Amino acid sequence: MHIRLPGQESLITVRGTGHAAALLAEKWPVTHGLAFEHALASFAAVLEGHILPDEAREAFIDAADAAGVRWSSDDGA
Repeated sequence: MHIRLPGQESLITVRGTGHAAALLAEKWPVTHGLAFEHALASFAAVLEGHILPDEAREAFIDAADAAGVRWSSDDGA
């Protein structure tokens, strides 16, 4: 998956749940709201083995949509 954060010209290739969680924690333009909080909780749940990475990916996409972060999928989705 690739994202483009507001104000940045280059694409960021998201390399797994740890990288996505770091982006949310360190670079995300909107650090409040249900979608953001759900995404962070989802990444923690993956680390604890409670959910699959695909579920956290969907939460990350929801957070991106809520924050106006453009994204594209490697599989064309």
